[in-house]
Amino acid sequence: MKEKDHGGRNGNGYTIIEVLIALSLLVAAMIPLAVVLSTTLRSTVTSKVNMQARELASSEIDQVKGMDFGAIGISGAPASFADAAAGETVAPEEGYPGLDAGPETVETAAGYTFEVTRSVTKNVNTTRGNAAATKKVVITVSWTQPEPAGSETMSTVIGPTGKAE
Repeated sequence: MKEKDHGGRNGNGYTIIEVLIALSLLVAAMIPLAVVLSTTLRSTVTSKVNMQARELASSEIDQVKGMDFGAIGISGAPASFADAAAGETVAPEEGYPGLDAGPETVETAAGYTFEVTRSVTKNVNTTRGNAAATKKVVITVSWTQPEPAGSETMSTVIGPTGKAE
């Protein structure tokens, strides 16, 4: 049997050119993978921050739903519920401290910092014959870090005969 001539090589190794081509192919495959992993990580962080903001806003709404109707209002607002026009910010009834309009800085256990703002306005439903008046409570939770900055808003309407609608 005759052995093949390998151009001076004994057939047991790779040339520099072969190694460079293999490394180039490996790098070409790894770059898109790194981009996908980076995008996935950013998306995961964004989803986690959005979820924490929604949980914080939901918690604030739940606290408001548990309050007496007269206690729901922005402390220091100029108009009482009875005197306010539709869409105007209302104060709590006398004897109640009311809600702080904010912004209030809240840090979660996960280490995210949010700004919470609250709004309570008189809401008049003119689509019905009796034009019932209620209070509309809006909670906005916003953040600047981590990027991208954003906000989550939740609202509820509360009537004088019940805790929440």
